[in-house]
Amino acid sequence: MNKIIGLILVLSFTTSCVRNRHTNTENSKQLNNTQNSIEKFIIEEITEFIEAPEFSALSGSIYVNGKTHQFHFGELTDGTKPNNQTLYEIGSISKTYVGLLLSQAVHDGKLNLDEDIRKYLNSKKYSHLKLNNSAITLRHLATHTSGLPVNLNCNDLEYPEKLDCIKSYSREVFFDKLLKVKLLDDSGKKYNYSNAGIRLIGYILEEVYNDTFPNLLKRYVFSKSGEQNTIYRLDENLKLEMALGKNSDGEIMPIASEFYASDGALKSNTSSMLNYIKMYMESQDAAVKQSLNLLTEKHNRLGRAYVWNTFEYNTTNQMFYHSGGTFGFSSWIALYPKKNIGIFLVTNVSTSDAQEKLNQISNRIIDKIKKTLHNTVYK
Repeated sequence: MNKIIGLILVLSFTTSCVRNRHTNTENSKQLNNTQNSIEKFIIEEITEFIEAPEFSALSGSIYVNGKTHQFHFGELTDGTKPNNQTLYEIGSISKTYVGLLLSQAVHDGKLNLDEDIRKYLNSKKYSHLKLNNSAITLRHLATHTSGLPVNLNCNDLEYPEKLDCIKSYSREVFFDKLLKVKLLDDSGKKYNYSNAGIRLIGYILEEVYNDTFPNLLKRYVFSKSGEQNTIYRLDENLKLEMALGKNSDGEIMPIASEFYASDGALKSNTSSMLNYIKMYMESQDAAVKQSLNLLTEKHNRLGRAYVWNTFEYNTTNQMFYHSGGTFGFSSWIALYPKKNIGIFLVTNVSTSDAQEKLNQISNRIIDKIKKTLHNTVYK
């Protein structure tokens, strides 16, 4: 069957906060036209993606000026249709949660962004963790300029050997490998994406708060965002809500995030991710606002906040973004605070270009929305 015939789209339009009621007919008409346009843009941009043979489902959330939209296309691996409660692995989008917790710790005075990380490691065995005679700091870890490699363990392995390795990648193994690691670069300036660096921030956060990463999420993130279904470890009941992921050959992949730590362990659904986006758009909490402060920037308009990637930070098109990938899932999230817009996209397939395709879909949808809002406001 042609997949366009089986295309499933569920859009829920809700108001995230009470606004002045539109009594003017023309204003109400413009609002309805904007919502209809957003629906149209979503269908236009996702239809081509979902028709590709390697993809079968895509879910997402969009926040636009206080209005929220959730949508679901296609069918999952078991033939069911995704919905607002379907759980997906979000991979490295998990890292943005670490960034927010880091911001909280800085705000609480428990951590200093520019302090030598060895202060927090409770050991004198890490004399090798330095940058050209200067210290590696939390700022370096959060902006991927520490020189640490992508991973301290399980490198250069393919599935299923990599999965077997990840299963045994415990906290103890991590710190044992950290004792022997060789930095890729000791300048403190060169970007080297590092899962290990973000995982190390997670372990340091657990130390300074004397609590587990899941408990820190509940206390300092979910209490602010209202997320109900962003999950660190699945229980038996939640496994029923979990989508099955596939690789580029269509093979069912395991839920490998069960063996990850703070750098990629989270599972979520469109409802929870919508709450996560909404928090950044609406919260006046000091740690939330600080988490979007620029920590480093390059000359090509790219930069880093608290783990978030940034683009054109000092313009009205300011953008924060991150992608995620696991053995069987690909995801994308982007925030545009100055436009009051956020988007999350996820599919139950992992390919070499899936994250980039989600990025491109997101860019096109947001560009169309921004143009429509501009025309509505200045018409």
